[in-house]
Amino acid sequence: MSKKHKFVICNPELCIGCKACMKACGKEAYKRGKLAKPRLDVIKMTNGVMPNQCRQCDDAPCALVCPSSALRNENGYVEMHEQLCIGCALCVNACPYGAIHLDSLEIPSNGSNLDEMDVCGDGFMSVAIKCDICDGRNEGSACVEVCPKGALVMLDPITNKHKYGKKLKDGDNMSNFISKILDCPPPQIIIAQKNKPLKETGEVQQGEADA
Repeated sequence: MSKKHKFVICNPELCIGCKACMKACGKEAYKRGKLAKPRLDVIKMTNGVMPNQCRQCDDAPCALVCPSSALRNENGYVEMHEQLCIGCALCVNACPYGAIHLDSLEIPSNGSNLDEMDVCGDGFMSVAIKCDICDGRNEGSACVEVCPKGALVMLDPITNKHKYGKKLKDGDNMSNFISKILDCPPPQIIIAQKNKPLKETGEVQQGEADA
């Protein structure tokens, strides 16, 4: 895969389908003044589960078809300006990964019996929802940070400075996964090992006796 944009992707062999990423995504979006909805969706597959989200396509077909310039292919990823979205759903149809969906900004009082996926009824203001890699967040993408298995990773194909989850334990598995995704040599991932607590008897860890 030849890419220029940064993007977040999940290693399905590590994902346990807990949906912690979805919860963190919606909360972080709200903090940044966006619609408090998750930008990724955990889906079931024949061989497991994994979250599906925007791959930040270099050619950005969603941005090409957007009539209001709400989607813009700039700043190293595909930006979504919710305030400019008119809810036409052209981007939803153009996305090759099915990673964009419409959601409503306001539900009318008489809409309680409507299907939650019906966002085209009278009284609904709909906007497109997609991953923006938590742009501007110092800690990086919220989903990568909270994953209990470190299954999510933010890849940077240009600098090769990828951001891994703090709880990643299987570095070899993730390294091989990244190699397949980016068609590159496996990156070296060093997993920090936590020292075992010392016993009350004063026993020291191996390597400390001669200190």
